[in-house]
Amino acid sequence: MRPVRSRSSPRPGSVAGTNETRTQPADITSAAIASFEGCSDARLQELAQTLVRHLHAFAVEVGLTQEEWEAGVGILTATGQITDERRQEFILWSDSLGLSMLVDALANPLPAGATESTVLGPFYVPGAPERAYGENMAEEPAGTPAWVYGRVLDLDGHGIAAAELDVWQNGDDRLYAVQSPEAPEEHLRGRFRTRGDGSYAFLAVRPVPYTIPDDGPVGAMLDATGRHPWRPAHIHMIVRAPGHRTVVTHIFDAASGYLDSDAVFAVKPSLPREFVPRAADDPERPDGVEGAWCSVENDLVLAPGEDARLVVDPGRTA
Repeated sequence: MRPVRSRSSPRPGSVAGTNETRTQPADITSAAIASFEGCSDARLQELAQTLVRHLHAFAVEVGLTQEEWEAGVGILTATGQITDERRQEFILWSDSLGLSMLVDALANPLPAGATESTVLGPFYVPGAPERAYGENMAEEPAGTPAWVYGRVLDLDGHGIAAAELDVWQNGDDRLYAVQSPEAPEEHLRGRFRTRGDGSYAFLAVRPVPYTIPDDGPVGAMLDATGRHPWRPAHIHMIVRAPGHRTVVTHIFDAASGYLDSDAVFAVKPSLPREFVPRAADDPERPDGVEGAWCSVENDLVLAPGEDARLVVDPGRTA
């Protein structure tokens, strides 16, 4: 039997009377936000609802089209497809959009005088070899030798004994050891301890600028928007000491290009240092160095507090 339809009910697909309420974009946003009201984790609920609110606001503000939405889904799909145990394209997105540095700034409010933090980057690997004071990190020739030295200090200027410096960098081929199948695993990596007065030293190489991996979705974004993929020359450090806050930081070469346009926004004005050229016959030449070399002095100041920052392998971006 055919159902009876009230005369006041509009036919499917027909236009209702002037008092009909139509669904508005704001109604969709409200419904999506409200869908998380049953979440038992208050912080997760806040994150989910705020994400939806801002994501919907972005779509409304730019008038996001169906084609643009489909392109965005395609970018996320490609990002997932290129990400594996050696490459983390999602972190690269976070870095290249400035989100990594923003999160770092929010997580590390440091007092005046303390060494500023910066991004960890995708090439950190835990478990670098322990090395002696002044030891060479280069397992094979990798550029101009660089004598890196200084002290790890507290805010009052006192040296911190037995602080650990976990160091890694690239060589003159622009690659980190984890990017190069030919490089020894321990190449240009090392963990060093400060002496009783807080002093440290090690032999590295002068770093060179390099590009973030730009053969995937992030590279396509940079090219399409007129941005470059270059990072200025730098050496990475994680500095740890009991009773002090761990700091993840860089030594930037003050003479490097791209300091004012780092692709991942990691340069802070307090972090560049002068790499001083030294002659082959310089009487302070480190043992094992032949030919020209350079030196860079870099004191590090730690803030008091708990060692709350657990630094783990972020997933490599080969």
